[in-house]
Amino acid sequence: MLIGSTAALGIGWWGLQQEVIDPATQQTVSSMQLLRGFQWNSRTLFASLGLLGCIVLRDVGYMYRLRVLTNGSMRWRQCFDSIVLWELSSALTPSVVGGSAAAVWILKREGMRWGKSLATVFATALMDELFYLIAVPVMFGIAAISGHSVFPEFNSAMPELVASVPVLFGLAYAVIAALTSIILYALILRPEKTFRWITSCGNRRIFRRWKQSIDAWARDLREASKTLKIAKPTFWIRAFLATCVSWSARFLSLNMIFLIFYSSVPHAALLARQLVLWLLLMISPTPGSAGAAELGLPALTSDLIGIAYLAIVVLIWRLATYFLYLIMGAFVLPHWLLKTRNSESVREPFIAP
Repeated sequence: MLIGSTAALGIGWWGLQQEVIDPATQQTVSSMQLLRGFQWNSRTLFASLGLLGCIVLRDVGYMYRLRVLTNGSMRWRQCFDSIVLWELSSALTPSVVGGSAAAVWILKREGMRWGKSLATVFATALMDELFYLIAVPVMFGIAAISGHSVFPEFNSAMPELVASVPVLFGLAYAVIAALTSIILYALILRPEKTFRWITSCGNRRIFRRWKQSIDAWARDLREASKTLKIAKPTFWIRAFLATCVSWSARFLSLNMIFLIFYSSVPHAALLARQLVLWLLLMISPTPGSAGAAELGLPALTSDLIGIAYLAIVVLIWRLATYFLYLIMGAFVLPHWLLKTRNSESVREPFIAP
């Protein structure tokens, strides 16, 4: 928390001290001075309410998806606690690691068996990656039609950097597509092969002392995978629609923040740039992408919207997507640890077909 907060707040404070051009007077002022003279109007009120709505929809969508995946066996409060702690773990771990490992433990502590908890997390990852794979060509196409570049226009003195960004993005996109295919194959299409591979690992000398636990874990995973494989279409439709709502709200949050300060926002291009940024932040070694996010957002959006209010936009964006979960998690975690300390693995995470 200290590393992430220091990096995010330090870069945010540094940005507020930088000189920018006041769009109204064309005078050189600091971002802090520009903010002091900012005036609210009906557009800023609408955008602020839109931001609050996006924050609510983002978490409600995740909670509803968890309710679907557990066939309603987890109450809304349990889903809320799990999502907050899931996001907290993502904020406290490097983005390259992510919060999925902690999510498996969170769901296990809420009453699932290890194998089924892992299957639930894999199912959410599958839908998250599928949404991203679909959103990229859709938003890139809309941005291109609107006449905006989907990649930032860097200084022409760095032609190698300009040429490498689309290539690196394409490679990363291909990796995500490959990982999604692996999860789909192992979890949904061929659960028996996955079971045999896991149990064969348990037979190796290095894992032999945990063979009984590994076999039980593999059986739970196979059971959950088979249920997923033959689940009704409505099961997947509801879960994927919830995923679309959550991720759309997550990305639209930044659009609403920009709309507070700028009268004209290229929404499609901004969404496309966020898709690029999200992929870059996935390889950040810092907790919750702290530092990388604060530097990456201006680099990817300044040519679209200018830099006048960009420092305060970055600060509000991080408050809504990073610090919010640090604060909420600090209140939820102690009570949740006490409440779940004697939990037993009794809940079923997937519906019967």
